[in-house]
Amino acid sequence: MEPAILGRVRASHPGDTTLARVDRSTAWVAVASVVLGVMDAVSTILCLRIGVTVAELGAATLAVALFPIVDRLGGLGLTAAVIRETETDPGALSSVFWLGLGATAALLGVLALARPLALACLPDPIIWALLFAYTGRQLVRHFSIVPEAMMKRDLRYRELARVKMVGSFAETAVKIGFAYMATHGGGPRELAVWCFILGPIANAIVTTIGTLICHPWRPHFVIRREVAVRAARFTAAVSGGELLYFAYTSADYLVVGAFFGDAAVGVYRLAYELVLDVVRLLSLVTTEVAFPTFARISSDIGAVGAQLIRFTRQNLIVIAPFLVYAGIEADDLLALLFGVNAPAAATAARVLCIVGAVRALGFIVPSMLAGIGRAAQVLVYNAFAAVLLPVLFVVAALLAPRYGYLAVAGAWAAGYPIAFGVLLAMALPAAELSTRTYFRSLAGIVACAAGGLIAGLGMRFALPGTVIVRVIGVASVVFVVYGVMLARIEGVTILKVVRRLRADPAA
Repeated sequence: MEPAILGRVRASHPGDTTLARVDRSTAWVAVASVVLGVMDAVSTILCLRIGVTVAELGAATLAVALFPIVDRLGGLGLTAAVIRETETDPGALSSVFWLGLGATAALLGVLALARPLALACLPDPIIWALLFAYTGRQLVRHFSIVPEAMMKRDLRYRELARVKMVGSFAETAVKIGFAYMATHGGGPRELAVWCFILGPIANAIVTTIGTLICHPWRPHFVIRREVAVRAARFTAAVSGGELLYFAYTSADYLVVGAFFGDAAVGVYRLAYELVLDVVRLLSLVTTEVAFPTFARISSDIGAVGAQLIRFTRQNLIVIAPFLVYAGIEADDLLALLFGVNAPAAATAARVLCIVGAVRALGFIVPSMLAGIGRAAQVLVYNAFAAVLLPVLFVVAALLAPRYGYLAVAGAWAAGYPIAFGVLLAMALPAAELSTRTYFRSLAGIVACAAGGLIAGLGMRFALPGTVIVRVIGVASVVFVVYGVMLARIEGVTILKVVRRLRADPAA
């Protein structure tokens, strides 16, 4: 007999107000994520075409990889604390704001004092300068933390999505414009790398202004100790886990740079962006809505379990066909999009597709644990991964240096499933789900992906040797076969999704 939890997932009615609001929010996040992802890819491609070198991209990557860590140390993780905060009066919210602003000011001071040490340890002096400038950007972003969190709490993702899209357009324009001026304007050539930080600064300014227009708010000159302490404790657990997450997901860049140089980092980044960055962006569609949703239903464990399966299935349905397609066409996509004709890069991208399949599941679980108040377990999981994966990266680089960054990609595929197993061991009991029920809910989607893989491989071998023909032909076959099988096995069609999104116009 079908487990009750699966029946609850499939019996969800489009008229359910909460589910309708979640679905509408997810749809808007999806639109914004597609726009942000496309704009980011376009800006990177155009910067390379304009004249930014792969080595400069590699140097910027080493700094960009540390940006999320700066975000958490600088207090931007307080957004989650505001969403879960039970007191939302001006005094309580202002207390969180001043706490975050103080954290950013302290981080700027630490970076300034640590400059000599940083310049001695970092492989390129420009990395410290980019980090310092990015930290200054956080002072602007802090004025939007509270209003953004309140909008997320109320699931006002339509307005947030519009603001983020405008900010993304501003970032792309500044990034491309500055890259062009640096490479063709007759100024110092070494300034080209600054396009990768000036773009995010422009984004922060535009996003902050837009958020304050949608949800006007200004801080009061008051700090309530009990609120600040409560927010600091929750943020320490959440941000601590996120810091560890960003540490181990950035460690591969650092290891590749240390062992194989900036140029290797640049090529590896393109393979990484082709797969894992796309998985992250697609997962953001669900995870952006997941935390506030789980926080709203945290008192009903049955609902939490059903929502975990629903979000996980939703994420995998979207990501599975992309991973199949990227795995088949990695070499053609790298050549067509980035002008990279490197068999090792294509192989690395295919190996990272294995990691992407597991991460499609792993992105949802931490949001569930944090949403129901178990952020400490997320911290434990990330601590385990932050030890396991960097060690594997270094060991792979030492033991297989002739494979270069491909060895590091292999370490990802070997280590991440182990870390995910630890995460599931903590999360499924918390949601009162069995391992069998969890994976049974995903079996049909995996079967559809396998069908798309077989059809796509057949089409790749049948088509002529023209790259553009293979790229289009394989994509058509993979997504059509996957979509048909998904409709037959899972009953999921685009028409049904659209109907569900339009079921509650007032949501």
